[in-house]
Amino acid sequence: MALQTALLGAFGWALWWFSGRELGDFVGIDVYQVTIGLAIGAALIVVIGGFFYGFPRIAEQLVRAQGENLKFLENRLSLGAIVLISIGAGVGEEALFRGGLQTLAGDYMAMPLAIAASSVLFALVHLARPLISVLIFVIGCVFGVLYWQTGSLLAVMIGHAVYDVFALWYVQRELHRIGYFTENAERMDEVAASE
Repeated sequence: MALQTALLGAFGWALWWFSGRELGDFVGIDVYQVTIGLAIGAALIVVIGGFFYGFPRIAEQLVRAQGENLKFLENRLSLGAIVLISIGAGVGEEALFRGGLQTLAGDYMAMPLAIAASSVLFALVHLARPLISVLIFVIGCVFGVLYWQTGSLLAVMIGHAVYDVFALWYVQRELHRIGYFTENAERMDEVAASE
């Protein structure tokens, strides 16, 4: 995970530099940006978490749709592991997709198109099922607009990481609650027995 974060971050940083910007301006750090990032993450948790709890059947379908890509959650992760994975995803993905791709694309096209283009790539990289890809695209657009409006890559990185802590925790909990991994193992046993 650390290597993936470093590679995504380095590639985003390189695209930033390629766009003619100063490397030292890639990520600014101050209390205001941290606060904005925490607020972004909290707002996403309230909105998306509220949707999940308000519409449990739809939430279960979305969780099931992600099960195949999240097999690593079969062995329950500790909260610490979830936090580390979330920080890695927030930092690496935002460095590449917002700091690098969106910034560079915005030099050549209208910013809404740059946001959409980087968000399409963001969704494709997650290799999710179509419905989940649409949701990832929308979340990517939200992060893109927030980056465009705040100018703070750090705020978007923190917001992404905070939201991912909730999302991974929730999906892991729900996959185990609904018995997804048990059902999947039983289906695999049935297929093996029929061969």
